[in-house]
Amino acid sequence: MSWRPVFTKSSNHRAAAAGLCALAAVLAAAPARATEAIVLEAREVTVAGITVHDASVRLDLLSDKQTRLSVRAADAVLPDPVGRLTGLALVCDRPVVAEPRFGCDDGRFTGRGGPTGAIDTRVKMEMNTASGVSRFSGSGLKIAGTTATFDGSLDARGWTATARTGAAKIPALVAFAKPWFALPADFTVDGDAVIEGTVADRGQGVVADVVARLSNAQFTNEAGDIVGEKLAFTAKAKLSPREKDTGLELDIAGDAGQAFLSVIFFDFGKNPMRFTSRGALRDSSLGFDSLRLEQKDLADISGKGTLNLAPDIPSFSGDLAIANLQFPAAYSTYMANVLASSLLGDLATRGSVSGTVSVRDNDVGALHLLPKDLELKDNKGRLYLSKVNGDVSWAPADGSEARASRLSWSEGGAFGLSGGAATLDFVAHGMNFALTRPAKLPVFDGAIGIEEFAMGNLGADDMEVAFKGNVEPISMQRLAKAFGWPEFSGKLAASIPGVTLKNNVLTFAGNVESEVFGGKIVGSNIRLQDPLGNFPQLFADVRARDLDLGEVTNTFEVGSITGKLEADVLGLQLFGWSPVAFNARLATPKGDKSRHRISAKAVSSLSNVGGGGGGVVQALQSGVLKFFDEYSYDELGITCKLRDDICEMSGVEKAGIGYYIVKGAGIPRIDIVGNAGRVRWSQLVSSIATTNYGGASTN
Repeated sequence: MSWRPVFTKSSNHRAAAAGLCALAAVLAAAPARATEAIVLEAREVTVAGITVHDASVRLDLLSDKQTRLSVRAADAVLPDPVGRLTGLALVCDRPVVAEPRFGCDDGRFTGRGGPTGAIDTRVKMEMNTASGVSRFSGSGLKIAGTTATFDGSLDARGWTATARTGAAKIPALVAFAKPWFALPADFTVDGDAVIEGTVADRGQGVVADVVARLSNAQFTNEAGDIVGEKLAFTAKAKLSPREKDTGLELDIAGDAGQAFLSVIFFDFGKNPMRFTSRGALRDSSLGFDSLRLEQKDLADISGKGTLNLAPDIPSFSGDLAIANLQFPAAYSTYMANVLASSLLGDLATRGSVSGTVSVRDNDVGALHLLPKDLELKDNKGRLYLSKVNGDVSWAPADGSEARASRLSWSEGGAFGLSGGAATLDFVAHGMNFALTRPAKLPVFDGAIGIEEFAMGNLGADDMEVAFKGNVEPISMQRLAKAFGWPEFSGKLAASIPGVTLKNNVLTFAGNVESEVFGGKIVGSNIRLQDPLGNFPQLFADVRARDLDLGEVTNTFEVGSITGKLEADVLGLQLFGWSPVAFNARLATPKGDKSRHRISAKAVSSLSNVGGGGGGVVQALQSGVLKFFDEYSYDELGITCKLRDDICEMSGVEKAGIGYYIVKGAGIPRIDIVGNAGRVRWSQLVSSIATTNYGGASTN
């Protein structure tokens, strides 16, 4: 015997339970074994927003002590992401029919559809007609290569469901989430993840809380400029419906692994991260009403903005406040890769920076930074700045007003030059920079005075520079030591009337004058092509007057010569800082009344330059000349016209088939006569560098 009532529709939780109450009443009244099965059917049942079609409940009385409950439905429509399920069946071998409790202590639930494609799980459920609350739980649900457990409840106000996965592989989870979320096509991911989520609808729309715990996570793109390795993160997200969008709260924390994002490098083991935000998701736009990024010993940044998710590479626009950016971590994270090929590419740093940043589509739109006690030291010894402080602003070149900036330091230096405190007042906008008042950069015991300095189109092929200033007297001995030159006395002082860079040519307006070796050196017609390239070309005319030969020769260890010297190096051309052409003349000034003496060592050096060094050295070491250490001379001079590595040589005047380099005077008299008319420049330089007194050239 079977009993089969049919219901056309039930629209609430209690009405759905009424059938089970009737089922219990019939069961209680029926004589033992008189009824073999009881069946209830409904064409449509709606409970807490979930609609079920063509449902049936069958209770089989297998024995006096054993029953089986079967619940089936053609389909059920649930909220996203579950959607429509079909072929639903619940077979329960331990049904509970004891008013007000109805349910199943051990059952198997199967069906098709939903995110997993198929459902096959062990379940436990209970409906309490007195309280109006139904509860359920399950295990063994297969999701993305792992199994999940779940539990939940529903009542007249709505429903709540929680699910937890076992350890899953991230690629499997990405494939599972593809209907709702997809990574860029050139991305690959790996690692492990455990996910727990709660989804609920309590009458005001679906609310979701999701927690993902990632370990040993890795990702990379095809280009290899976005990479992550051995990452450990916990990410929490809460979504809630609002009138016109979906509210979103994020809380992401990571404490292991490294990531390289284009030019930014993160080490989460050294600098654990936490990112929190509140905002809303609308279409393909994620708005942040507030956000905060904290990294230990690195950064504390907050702000608001919008992330456009539509492009392949999402773009961010917003305004950020930097409460603290700490060095050295800030340098290694944000700057080292950007500056790798520059003078600032290998720095030891210390200090901090605060300020604000405006970002537009991933580009900096405006910048205001306040460095505090920054220390910058190049590990290769090329640059250092100590206690850098300031107020620095930058604005784009879009008509925005450029704010005044100031940068100061207590001590600094570059390329072996060191100096004291300095301050720069300037404006910076777009690719342009200009001092707003003169500045002085101390160098040793002197300074470089800057009257005007401006740069336009910085870093571009059409970069322009304008400079005007002077060099206040600096000790040549200290400069020479810094540059690795032979040390000599004197002061370097210079006037630089004007320098401009345009069309990749650096041009000096007027003459550049300096005082050295007791005289004056003047450079004119100075041009430098491709100054920042690998092979710059320099063009200039250089004239030196009233130089003290004693200071010159004592510097370069060619022997001692006293007297005055004038020099002209006209049509000078350097390629890659090596001479390729010039007309040079070094000579005793006409009418010079100073004392003219030349040492035996100097005689040897100059005679070697002229091509007759061996004979002169032999003469100096024999006869009466060997008793003299120095000699008088009337005048000296040498000229060189350099073309194609060949130097056409001449001297003071002709001497037979040669030319006088030194015309002697007095007794004993010694003349130095050169006989080499054409000499390779490289050979000439080598002979000068290797000459020593007391023997022939080592060349």
